[in-house]
Amino acid sequence: MTSAENRFPLTLGYGRINESFHQVAAAVVEDVLLRLGHTVNVVEGPHPEMYPQLAAGDMDLFADAWLPGGHEVYWEQVRDTAVEAAVLYEGCMFYWAVPAYIPESLISSLEDLANPEVADRMTTLTVQGTTPGAGLTMRSEKLIESYGLATVGWQQNIGDLQAIIDTMNQRMTAGDWFATPLWQPQYLNDVYDLRPLADPLGAFPAPDRASLLAHRKSWENMPEETRRVVSRIHYPLAAVNEMDRAVNLDGKNPLEAAREWLERNPETVNAWFV
Repeated sequence: MTSAENRFPLTLGYGRINESFHQVAAAVVEDVLLRLGHTVNVVEGPHPEMYPQLAAGDMDLFADAWLPGGHEVYWEQVRDTAVEAAVLYEGCMFYWAVPAYIPESLISSLEDLANPEVADRMTTLTVQGTTPGAGLTMRSEKLIESYGLATVGWQQNIGDLQAIIDTMNQRMTAGDWFATPLWQPQYLNDVYDLRPLADPLGAFPAPDRASLLAHRKSWENMPEETRRVVSRIHYPLAAVNEMDRAVNLDGKNPLEAAREWLERNPETVNAWFV
């Protein structure tokens, strides 16, 4: 959409290896940067490693930070050297969920999981978590203690996104009674009928915004047009689930999934480039 003249390469990072909802969010940014004429070097890694790299200026942009709650501990590491360049989407949140076929009269809240009678009815008291250092992992460990779940045998396995997907597919197919840590956006929410559990103790933060961060000096040095267009990138949370589903169920790579969504939504995209 614009000339590539005098454009320089940019490094774009995203968090957590193989978590495709982060990948598609980064891919939207990547495609926009390519349209602007930049060459883009994409790097990935666990959040505990990526935020220090952003603070050090080893990357120019990072997608995406869940603010103000989900990635609060990481934001504190970069707030003096980074800026919030764009709010990519809103409504992202962590929670534990159970299959909707489990009666809500029996389980509607995290508190209910501490009931020994409920624990006896569950197929398993092990929840499949994601990677070490992920916000969901850390908060799930804390809620197991704060809700007294450990006393009846609840525990969390550390794994990755694929472990959660595989566990969900197996247990839903079997009709198991189980709980799972989960989040929005995540395509599993569109595939299965799940019920998020109430969190009266506030173990999880209120819904966050997913923001594109930029190293402050890198941002200031970018062409004015790049900053203007990038700052306007914004799309609905449902779009992330749509792109995430294309990656996981249709075999698209993140950039393909992002480009197909962008092509289907020209009015949204064109408004970024005005």
